[in-house]
Amino acid sequence: MKTSALASLSLLSVMVMSPALAHNNECDIELSGHIQYQPGFLTVEMEDGGTLTIDAAHTLTINHEPISLNSEQQKWVGQYYDNIDMAIPMTLSIASEGLDLANVAVTEVFGELLGEDNGLTQDFGELFTSLEEKLAHSFYDENGTIYIDSTKFDEPGWFDESWEAEFESQIESLVSESMGRLLIAIGTQMLWDGGDMSEFEAKMERFGESLEHRMEAQADALEEKADALCDVLEEADYAETKMQKSIPGLSELNLLDMDSHSMKM
Repeated sequence: MKTSALASLSLLSVMVMSPALAHNNECDIELSGHIQYQPGFLTVEMEDGGTLTIDAAHTLTINHEPISLNSEQQKWVGQYYDNIDMAIPMTLSIASEGLDLANVAVTEVFGELLGEDNGLTQDFGELFTSLEEKLAHSFYDENGTIYIDSTKFDEPGWFDESWEAEFESQIESLVSESMGRLLIAIGTQMLWDGGDMSEFEAKMERFGESLEHRMEAQADALEEKADALCDVLEEADYAETKMQKSIPGLSELNLLDMDSHSMKM
C-alpha cells in the first residue's frame, strides 16, 4: 500500500475473502468433506461415506450408533467438538468484519477519485450488501442462529471458497465498466494539478498512506482474530488425528488437514 489508494483497495479485497484459513504460511489448512452444524450438534461426513455426530454433551455416534468411549477417547471427542464449535462463529465473524473493512476502503478510494456522489461507489455498496446477504443466507437460519449444511456449497468445507472468485469477478467487472469514468476523473484531477502526473501520483500516494494508517488498527485486529482461529483449528486437527487413531470406525475421518501440528495436548 505504498504507491496509490488503489493498491489499498486491492490488498483489502484479498484480505476480505481469505483472512481466516490462509492468511500466512504458518496457517496452512485444508478443509475437506461435508458437515452439518448448528449450536449443540455437529455431523461430519467421513471419506468412506459414513458419518459421525457429536452433540453439546460430547456424545459420539457413528452411523447413528452410540459409541462407548474411555476417558482418553472422550477427551479427544470433546476437544474436537469444542474447537469446531468455536471455529465456525470465528470464521463468520472474520468474514463479516472483512467485508465491512473493505466496504469502507472502497467507499473512500472511489469517493476520492470520483467524488462522494459517484455511481460507482453506489454500485460497490450494492455489491457488499449482496455479499452480506449471501453470508446471512448461507450460514444463518431465519432466527439468526448459525446453521451450516455444506452439501449446499459448491466446494467441501464449512466456508464456500467460491466466494473469493465471485468477489474478484464482480470487482473486476465494476471497475472495467467504469474505466471511462475513472480515466476522466483522473484526467480532471491532473488538470487541477496543472497536468503534473508526478503531483497526482504523490497526492494519491498520500491518500493511500492516510487510508492505510486509519484502517491499520482494524486490519491488525482482524489478523489477530485470524491467528486465534488458526490456533483453534490446529487444536481441532490434532484432536481429529487422535480420534482417527484411537476410536474404531473413525479411520476415515479427515475433515481437517494441516501441514504441521505444533499443538500437543
